[in-house]
Amino acid sequence: MLMLVLSIGFASCNKDEYESRIHELLIDSKKLVFEADEESGELTSTLTFRNEDLSNYMANTDVNWCFVMIDPEASTITITVNENDTFEERKANVTLLDLKDGVSSRTFVVTQHQNDVVRVVDGEGPIYEVDTDGGQVVIHLESNVSYQVNIPRNVDWITLSAGNGTRGLQQSQVVLDVAKNTSEQARSAQIDIRDETSGAMTVVRITQSFKSYLKVPEKKFTVDELGGDISVYVQTNISFDFYTVPEDSWVRKKGNRERIDDNTVCQIVTIDPFNEKSPKRTSSISVENASFGEQVTVKITQTRNLYIQESNVKLLTGASQKLSLYNAKSEAVYWKSEDENVATVDDEGTVFGVGAGTTSIWVYSSDGSHSDNVSVIVEKPTDLKDQITYQWQQGYTPVEDVNVLTSLTCTITNNSEYDLLGIKATLYCDDVMTTKWEFNDVTGPWAVGQELTVKTEIPVDYEEDSVVRDTIENEDGTIQIHETTIPGKPKENTHQYLLVWEYKHSSEIFTYSCYYPEKTATARKQYARRNRKR
Repeated sequence: MLMLVLSIGFASCNKDEYESRIHELLIDSKKLVFEADEESGELTSTLTFRNEDLSNYMANTDVNWCFVMIDPEASTITITVNENDTFEERKANVTLLDLKDGVSSRTFVVTQHQNDVVRVVDGEGPIYEVDTDGGQVVIHLESNVSYQVNIPRNVDWITLSAGNGTRGLQQSQVVLDVAKNTSEQARSAQIDIRDETSGAMTVVRITQSFKSYLKVPEKKFTVDELGGDISVYVQTNISFDFYTVPEDSWVRKKGNRERIDDNTVCQIVTIDPFNEKSPKRTSSISVENASFGEQVTVKITQTRNLYIQESNVKLLTGASQKLSLYNAKSEAVYWKSEDENVATVDDEGTVFGVGAGTTSIWVYSSDGSHSDNVSVIVEKPTDLKDQITYQWQQGYTPVEDVNVLTSLTCTITNNSEYDLLGIKATLYCDDVMTTKWEFNDVTGPWAVGQELTVKTEIPVDYEEDSVVRDTIENEDGTIQIHETTIPGKPKENTHQYLLVWEYKHSSEIFTYSCYYPEKTATARKQYARRNRKR
């Protein structure tokens, strides 16, 4: 203050000789504008005045954050400001005073920009996590500049839903829409929120998890023998493979998958008609993604409601057979023959052979929705002599120290595939009928593999008796002849026996001949011809 007073007094004394140049100083206004923080490197600015005498000047400011220093020797005025930690622009008035004349002064304004800021309220650079299904991310900001949200061009799963910028430190928010994650992997993206002019910026990272799922709402299907199409719906967010069992060609995919919505696709599967003689058959479909370890098994069961259990039927004319019917629902049925000249069928499913040939027997459900058939072959009965065997058993009795044939037993065996019926058997001895056996419903049935047996007693043949005559002379001289009869010995049995069997094969009657002793084939034919002539 003393110096100021002295200077003023000195200036007053020399007022008429001194003229101040304070107003002629050329001040660069650009150097009076400062950035907010030290990162700009411009918190100090120097004004240089060449050939100017600054020794008579002093400077002061009206704020405590701005400082001015005059260097007369260097002819410079240096302005220094503190870092602006506020969010608003500020100004300082700097006054230059000429001490020599004590009157002249000059004021200029120093400006310091605001501390531009764009920041996240809940912390700088947070990470926002979004689940697989996507959703919205709300970023709460404080800012005093207009900002832009920069989403990388290669990120198409995040879009800007809403946002605004403002000056003055105000609350605002950025809303981002995050799409459902169908990439089959976790993903992330960095979002910049910045003011392109000031460079104020904050960075956030959006991370989206990926959790796979693979669901099949309906895992069991039941289809009847008619077959058809079924729809297998798969709810998933991953790709998948659809496998049928190669051996089960009756189950196969039909066409391409159809997408129903973002979560669901549909695969049509065709089931062939079921014609096997079986109540059901099963198969499976595998829906899987091996990479994620996801797998679902779909079971398919195909049933038969109605079928004839026999695969084919052989009948002889006049014979019958009841068919075995599988009827799962015990529904009413009706039967039909394609050719009744070959075979007929009754309401109970019994087939009757009518004439030689082939036909089909059908069974239908009452509403006609289900049916099945079986092939029936009807043949005329044939002679089964090649499928019949016989065996003789002889009975011997000792007569006068000789074993004599006294009985014959004949057994015949049915080796055919048909049940037969024995009618009668007739025994001939040297072409003369000797014995006859009649069979009835009790003794006559001759099933497959069974035997029929008859036994006859054989009379013994003897040689002729011999007479021995003895001549005896009596005492009286007369001659007497005495005869002695010697019984004949048993003769060797040289008779030819023929046992003729009659049996019924279905509607036909056939005969079968058994010879004792056994004859050659040629002898049999000759013997048979001779008997026919007789």
